[in-house]
Amino acid sequence: MLSSLNIRVKRGILFASLILINLFLITLPLTNSLGYEFVLVNSIILFFVGGITVCSKLKTESQRNFFSYFSSEYKTVLAVVLIPLIVGSFSSLFNSRCPIKDGLAFYIAIALPSYALGIIIGFLSSLVSKKYNRLTFVSVAAFLMLTSLIEFYFYSQVYFYNPVFGFFPGTIYDEDIAVNMKLILFQLFNLILYGLGLLLLRKKIYLKMKKVVIVFGLLILIALSFVLKPLLGFATTDSRLHDELQTKISTDHFEIFLGDSVKNSDYEFIGLLHEYYYEQVTNRLDVTETPKIVSYIFNDRQQKRELFGAGNADVSKPWMNKIFLNYANYRQTLKHEITHTVAAKFGVTPFKVAGNLNIAMIEGLAMWIENEFDNYPVQYAAKLAYNNGYKVQLENLFDSGKFFTSYSSLAYIYSGAFLEFLAERYGAKKVIQLYGDLDFENVMGENLNSLSKQFEVQLADSAFKNRSHQAQLYFGGQTIFKKFCPRMASNDMKEAKDDYVKKDFAIAAEKYLSIYEYSSSANSLIGYSSSLIKQKKYKTSCSVLEKEIKNFRSSQSLYNLELQLADSYMLSGDSLNAQKYYSLVEEQKPHQNYSNRVKLIKLIWKTNGSSGVKSFLIENETGRANRLFNTYYSSKAIFIIPYLLGLDSAKVDFLITNLKKNFKATDDETRVVALEVAQYLLLKKNYSGAKHFAVMAIDNSAADWKKFSAVENLRLVNWFVNFAGETKLKVEHFK
Repeated sequence: MLSSLNIRVKRGILFASLILINLFLITLPLTNSLGYEFVLVNSIILFFVGGITVCSKLKTESQRNFFSYFSSEYKTVLAVVLIPLIVGSFSSLFNSRCPIKDGLAFYIAIALPSYALGIIIGFLSSLVSKKYNRLTFVSVAAFLMLTSLIEFYFYSQVYFYNPVFGFFPGTIYDEDIAVNMKLILFQLFNLILYGLGLLLLRKKIYLKMKKVVIVFGLLILIALSFVLKPLLGFATTDSRLHDELQTKISTDHFEIFLGDSVKNSDYEFIGLLHEYYYEQVTNRLDVTETPKIVSYIFNDRQQKRELFGAGNADVSKPWMNKIFLNYANYRQTLKHEITHTVAAKFGVTPFKVAGNLNIAMIEGLAMWIENEFDNYPVQYAAKLAYNNGYKVQLENLFDSGKFFTSYSSLAYIYSGAFLEFLAERYGAKKVIQLYGDLDFENVMGENLNSLSKQFEVQLADSAFKNRSHQAQLYFGGQTIFKKFCPRMASNDMKEAKDDYVKKDFAIAAEKYLSIYEYSSSANSLIGYSSSLIKQKKYKTSCSVLEKEIKNFRSSQSLYNLELQLADSYMLSGDSLNAQKYYSLVEEQKPHQNYSNRVKLIKLIWKTNGSSGVKSFLIENETGRANRLFNTYYSSKAIFIIPYLLGLDSAKVDFLITNLKKNFKATDDETRVVALEVAQYLLLKKNYSGAKHFAVMAIDNSAADWKKFSAVENLRLVNWFVNFAGETKLKVEHFK
C-alpha cells in the first residue's frame, strides 16, 4: 500500500512539473502557442521523461517487454502526452489566435516519436545496467544531442535531424518550417532502428550473453544511426554538395561551386567579384594570406534549405573556410560572408570567431568591413535610425546577449557602426584585438557604457530627422519574437501563393484572408488584395485596404499598402482617391524606387489617360515591357531607364548605344541612372562602357554619404578594368 502511494505521489509530481513547465513556456515569445518552438522544447522534455520513467520502473521490476509497459502504464503515458498538447492548444486558441493544425502536425511528427524513442532507449539502457540505467540513459541522450554539434562543426550544414528533438532548420530567420515526408521518414528510421535493436538485444539477454555484448550492441546502434544519416539524406557531406552543385570555378583564393541555374555568362563576374572583395577585406583587416575559401552558391532558397539549412540567410563557417550563398542575392552578401571567413585569422574559440561567441562582435566586424546598407555607408544608416527613434542599447547587443531580440537590420547596423566608430578613434588593430578579447576596458581603456555614450553623441544629427519615412521603411519591421504565428503564416503563405500562381484566385483570396485574420501580416493583406484585383473585385480591395491600413501606420509595409490601395482605387475608377494615395507616397519619399513608381504612373496617366494606367496595372509582362519602352521613347523620361535594363537585351543594347552618344549626368536623377547602367554593363562584361557611365555617376561636390554608392561602384569597375584580364579563372563541370 505504501509502495502504491509512493507511485501516485511520483506521478503527481511528474504531471504537476509538466503542467508548470508548459505554463511557463506559453509566457515566452515563440513558445507561447502550439507551434514549432513549443513542440521542440517539449520533444526534449518528453524524450527524457519517457526514458527516465522507464528506467525508474525497471529498477524495481523485471518486466522488460516494451508493449506490456504501454499496456500497464497507458494512463501515465496518455497523461504525459496530453498535458503539453492541451496547454499548448488552449494557449493557441485563447492567447495567440494561432490555429492549431500545424502545431498538432509538429506534435505528432516530432514530440510523440521523441517520447517513444526515449522509452525505447530507456529499455536499452536497462539492458546495459539495471543499477545504473538512468546514468546510462542520460549518457546516451547527451551523446545523441552532441551528434548535432558534431555535424554542425564538421559537416557543410546548419540544419539538424536529431532523434531527441526531431529537426532544427538552422537559423531563426527561416520562418517556413513544416512537417514533410523527410521528417516523417527520419522519425520512422530511428524508431525502426532502435526498436529492432531492442528486440535483438533482448534476445541476447535471454541467451545470457555477456553485458559487454549488450554495451557493444548499443554503441553499434548509435554509430549506425550517425553513419547512415548522410547516406539517407538526413545530413550533408561535401560529396553530397558537390553532387548537387556541379560547376566549379577556381581562382587564386577561392573554389566556387555553383548550381545549374547559374548562367554561363555569369561565371566570370562571379569569380572576379569574389577576388575583388577578398582583396578589399584582406587589405582592410591587414591579413596577408588565408587558406583557400570554398564558396557554395545555391540555385535558390529551397535548394539551400534542403542541402545546408538556413534558406533565407547567407552564412559562413569560418573554421571551415566556407561560405554558403543564394544565387538571387549573392552580390549583396558576398563581402559580408568573406569578412567572417577572413576574420578567422584572428578569431578565437574552436569556431574561429569573436571571444565568447559574441554575436554583436561577429556581425559587427563584418558590417564594419562591408560598410554598406542599401547603397549607404553604415554610419549613415545608424544615424538615420538613431535620429528617428529606432534606438538600440549597445550594452544589450554586446554584453547581455540580446542581439536577436532587436530587429535584425538595427542590430547589424548599430554593431557595425559602433566598431567603425572605435576603429576611427583607436585604430583598426584595436578593434581586431577586441574581436579576440572582448574586454573593452582592457583593450580600449574605457568601459562599454562610456564608449556607447560617446558613440550616441556622434550619432545625434538633426539633419536626419526629416527622413522619418526612409527610417520607417528600413527599420519599421518586427523580429520573429513579436510576430503572430510566424511559422504557420509562412507555410500558409506558400500555399496561397501556389494557388495564386496557378490562377486559382478565389481560393488564394480565401487563404490569404484566413492568414491575415490570425497573423495580421501585411504580406497576407497585400496577397488578399491582389487576389481580389485578379477577380476584378476592385471596390472590395479598396474597402478592405482602407479599413486595415491604419494598423500599419508605423510599419515598413505602409508604403506598399498605400501603393496597393492607390492601384485599387485607380482600377475601380476612383481616380480622385488614387491620386490622393499616389501623391502621399510621393510626398513621403521612403525610397527612390517608390518615387519612381509614382512618377511612372503619373506619366502614363498624363500621356495615355486613366485607361492607360489601368491597362499597365493589369497587363502581362510582355505588354508591360512594351508599354515601358514606348513610354520612354515618347517621353525620354530618364527615370524609366532602370525599369528597362532587365527587359529585352537587344532593345536595351540599342538604348545604351544611343545613351553613350547623348546622355549627360547633370543631377541626382541622371547620376542614379548612370550608376545603374554602369552596373548593368559590368555584368555584361562591357568594362569600358561600364567605366564610361561609372565616371559620369560621380558628383564630386556631393556629401560623402550621397556619392558613396557611385564612388564604390567606380572603384569596383576600375578593378575589373585593370585586373579582369590577368585574374586566373578555371571552370569545371562535373556529372
